[in-house]
Amino acid sequence: MHIAEQQQGAGSAAQSSRSHASARLLLDLARTHEATEPERARTLVQQARALARADGDRQGEAESLYRLASLAHYDGQPGDAFALAVEARDFAMAHDVPLVLAWSLNLIGLVHTNSGNHSEALSCCLQALDCYRGTDHRVDEGNILNTIATIHHELGDTDRAIVNYEAAMTANAELNRPDFDAITLANVASLRAERGEYDVAIEIGERALELCRLHAPGFLPEVLASLAESYGGRSDFSNARVLLEAALAMLDASSVNFDDAVRAGVELAFGRVEMSAGEHATAIVHLDRALGLAEVIGAKPVALAAHGVLAESHKAVGDFERAVIHLERKFEVNQQMFNEGTDIRIKTLQIAHEAEEARQQAEILRLRTSELEGLVAGRTTELEQFQLEALERLAILGEFRDTDTGEHTVRVGDMCAEIAHLLGQDPVWSERLRLAARLHDIGKVAIPDSILLKPGPLTPAEFEVMKTHTTLGARILSGSNSPLVRLAEEVALNHHERWDGTGYPNAIGGTEVPMSGRICAVADVFDALTSERVYKKAWSVPDAVRYIARAAGTQFDPQVVEAFVRIAEERFGARV
Repeated sequence: MHIAEQQQGAGSAAQSSRSHASARLLLDLARTHEATEPERARTLVQQARALARADGDRQGEAESLYRLASLAHYDGQPGDAFALAVEARDFAMAHDVPLVLAWSLNLIGLVHTNSGNHSEALSCCLQALDCYRGTDHRVDEGNILNTIATIHHELGDTDRAIVNYEAAMTANAELNRPDFDAITLANVASLRAERGEYDVAIEIGERALELCRLHAPGFLPEVLASLAESYGGRSDFSNARVLLEAALAMLDASSVNFDDAVRAGVELAFGRVEMSAGEHATAIVHLDRALGLAEVIGAKPVALAAHGVLAESHKAVGDFERAVIHLERKFEVNQQMFNEGTDIRIKTLQIAHEAEEARQQAEILRLRTSELEGLVAGRTTELEQFQLEALERLAILGEFRDTDTGEHTVRVGDMCAEIAHLLGQDPVWSERLRLAARLHDIGKVAIPDSILLKPGPLTPAEFEVMKTHTTLGARILSGSNSPLVRLAEEVALNHHERWDGTGYPNAIGGTEVPMSGRICAVADVFDALTSERVYKKAWSVPDAVRYIARAAGTQFDPQVVEAFVRIAEERFGARV
């Protein structure tokens, strides 16, 4: 329940000219159907887009694209929402429609947030805020600030979350929007409760409830449920139940139209309160209702939470078999959410890559039509470099998140090239490996921050997720005609395979592992050992060299290790 998840643009982007009135009217009419008839709204927006395009109304066309993205988002289609929002962003940027650009960036951030891709979400929403502040529109600043706050909230950075919630309320105050304040206060109350500050949470929650009753009745059930959980945290179960019963009664009232997601959230809150009160049988009834609704509507975060609390409740009453079943289902839902988040990350990369490829093809066409075919061969190499640079930026993004530096990728590439040359590999191939090996960890851009940045040891389940960066990296790089990118795909897939066949992802060994993977395995481990990470101190170079030498014939190809040791002795003076 975040205000940022409402429609952006409470006011129209700007007054349209008379010739564009038809598109504007259709867009405004579509907004009246969004909640009750989404398909009708979608048809109206598509008609508005066609009219805007025919009239040359770039603003109307940009807003139509954004509205289609927003409708897909609220219809539970994150992939379509993301693709349309990116299209709206690019169109708005190309045709100088800054307000739609800000809305689109914020929506991209919301899709990333719901997919667990918090780093990308925060980056998009901060860009949206900067862009929005450059317009003369003021209705949505609180929305965007609230989105930024919720991202910090979900990342566990509660101090920054509170600062941004307060900034959202300041922005709302200038607009005299107490309805916005009601939702923001409810979010702050929820955050305070999570920190165990129940008295403060209740005080803020009561203020939110009062504002909601007067100015935002559509959010009352959610605010009541949130406040009830704060009372439950203080062990005031009597007040908590009164609030939750009021929320359910409101949902049952035929005059009020609430969706199943709201009811699922209230039932989940009721289950948590009853569990805290020790009423496990009652808790299970409410949690089963929440889970059933969540599964019907595809609300995976609610389902994940419900499975977790149900496992605890069944364990408390001695039904260990059901407890295990819910734990297993919780893991399955968590894996589904990870896969969805990964798909969004991959789609981000694919869109960026396709845009770069289109730019390259346009450049080739320009060269040909300018009767400069003689230069095309030379420029093709240059374009391959452009492609590498685009991919390398993505790889460095992953490294910045993991190691606080992008230099790891360059060092690994340089060491790979040196080893390849010393092994007598083809010089052209060896130099190509220097560049290709820089992309060995590109798949890490698709690994959640909660795993990639974890300061302690990974659990077995987390390590299984981390291992997927090899196959994800190969997937990102697949399908290219460039020899360089094809080699990078090979390295990304194979650099964690072992000589003894116990590596991943395919558990191949010996010379079944491509030479590129065998070389990169040594270079990557050496640089990782001698670099400081969030979970370890840096090893000394002699210790790292000795470790690799001892692993010859098990983890590493003995010939590759022999070449590496010679390089280490010459470059670092390290002796085995």
